[in-house]
Amino acid sequence: MLFLLFTAVFLLDAGRGFSQIAELSKLEANLPLIKDSIRYVNALNRIAMLSHLRYRDSCLYYAQKAKQISIRLNYSKGIADAKNCEAIYHVSLNNYLSAKYFNDALQLYKSLNDEENVCQVLMNIGVLISVSKNEDRGLDYLNQAFEKSKSLKNDSIRSIVISNLLDIDTGMNEARFHALFKEGKRIAEKHKDHRMVLYYEASEAQQVYQDGAKEKGMAMLLQSLDKADRLGFENVKVWLYGPISDMLLDQGRHDEGMDYLKKGIEEAEKFGYAEHYIGFAEKLYRHYSGHNQPQKAYYYISLLLAKQNRIAAAADKSGYNYLNYALRENENRELKENADSRRKTIALLSCLFAFSVALLFFVYRSLRSKREHVKTQQRLNEVTLQQNAVLQKTNHFNTMLISVIAHDVRQPFSTIVMLSSVFNDDVDLLTEEEKLGIMKELAETSQKSLSFMDGLLEWIKSKKTGFEYQPEKLQIKELIIEANTFFKIAQEKKNIKLTGNISEQTTVLAHKQMLLFILRNILNNATKFSPMDGTIAIDSSVDNGNLLIAIQDQGPGMNQKQIDQLFSAGSGDQEQNENNGAGLALSISYEMAMIMNAKISLTSQPEQGTTFYISLKNGL
Repeated sequence: MLFLLFTAVFLLDAGRGFSQIAELSKLEANLPLIKDSIRYVNALNRIAMLSHLRYRDSCLYYAQKAKQISIRLNYSKGIADAKNCEAIYHVSLNNYLSAKYFNDALQLYKSLNDEENVCQVLMNIGVLISVSKNEDRGLDYLNQAFEKSKSLKNDSIRSIVISNLLDIDTGMNEARFHALFKEGKRIAEKHKDHRMVLYYEASEAQQVYQDGAKEKGMAMLLQSLDKADRLGFENVKVWLYGPISDMLLDQGRHDEGMDYLKKGIEEAEKFGYAEHYIGFAEKLYRHYSGHNQPQKAYYYISLLLAKQNRIAAAADKSGYNYLNYALRENENRELKENADSRRKTIALLSCLFAFSVALLFFVYRSLRSKREHVKTQQRLNEVTLQQNAVLQKTNHFNTMLISVIAHDVRQPFSTIVMLSSVFNDDVDLLTEEEKLGIMKELAETSQKSLSFMDGLLEWIKSKKTGFEYQPEKLQIKELIIEANTFFKIAQEKKNIKLTGNISEQTTVLAHKQMLLFILRNILNNATKFSPMDGTIAIDSSVDNGNLLIAIQDQGPGMNQKQIDQLFSAGSGDQEQNENNGAGLALSISYEMAMIMNAKISLTSQPEQGTTFYISLKNGL
């Protein structure tokens, strides 16, 4: 997977037989001296192509400038090169637009019989499709590029095509792998393609490390990093931070490994490599989350989600799945050619018929076109209705999600704010034992907050296709204690007692995070509506082979109309509930219970309190 990430980001340039960074500096210096418009466009496109090795934003700037001039000059080669560079810029940022620009460039290169660039773009599309989870179709494009590269006069691109095949074709046998690796490295060295030589050297370093020579492998990789830095290959340097950190973590050198990841995320943002930024942020989050450092874990998951949201927004803004467009373009072109041929034949035959026959034929075609138009309108109407239904469902889901976050996330953060205020304002009045108690409470609340977010994420995943419910054996008493952590301070303020006689050996079969979510919402309502000096009683019993958990409060209770509407999304009692997220949370709890083959019910009467019942499969 490390090699695949490298390929998707860096192996997109056709390659040249000299140092790309030196060429870039020379082109930028000579650009103001070029007077010929065609040469000027070619220089802009070459600068754009090379710029993605350092600052990716510069790639887009020069490509768009070259395209504007090429369109004015009607220079097809310049337009194709500019679109290819635009596609390279959008890789990992918006694969829809990237696929569209690659496909536009491919058609132009084919019309110009530019075989070298046809080979390059076929390879680029293959890589893009492969990292978009369609490896088989991606390999079709890569194999086309591989075969075409055999006959190219300039074989430097063949080294890049080979590296892509090595990374993506997981079914390749060992003998062919080593033969192609050797050929690709030889071509890169022959053309003095420093970037590709670095790729093959870094790949060898990782293989040496995996074969057991860890110190040697690490030294080789660090040498590649130093060379990438000296040559100015910022994209190679940023990528190398990933495998270096993996090696350090594998050796137990966690702090050093984290330093490389932090340096990687900083430079990925600086040079515009969003795919590396996301990879580094995810690794940092998983590390700190797995090492019980919730504050750092929360910081990096926030960075990760913010970057992913920006990428998703860019994809949504494009408004069309251009990846499918690229896959089907050849088929669409053939259909258009066939349709044009049929129209010409019909027109020719029509000229040979008498005026009356031509008139009848015209009437027939008009009627048929009208019928097809009606059918097309009907199909479009059906598609529109389906899309509206999907949008309404998505909007409903998003509304529920926002309301639940506003309702349930508020409680732990309120606890954290209150404890922090006590610690800051009254620190001189607190004993050491009290300070330690507050810090312990803060740590527990933070960890439970992360647990709550995990539960919410599990519910979100359950709404997606492919979710599989996996129950586990759980001790119900421990779960109730954990779920009640968020409400202990509120219960102490109101002097509410939590009673129950559930044995520690009592177990159920359920999904931990979903069951915690349900218990939290019921305990939250019981705490909120219980009077001062009230009692929340929790008991269990066996009912028809299932474990029945009863949670009873002494609140104001509900009438039958309120009970009937309680589990409907957004129907919380507005007179008693300050935040209608509670109604949504109970609705989600009801959905989670259905996923676990469990059941939630309740009994209540005005002024006599409420009892919630949760029926779960017994864990005995």
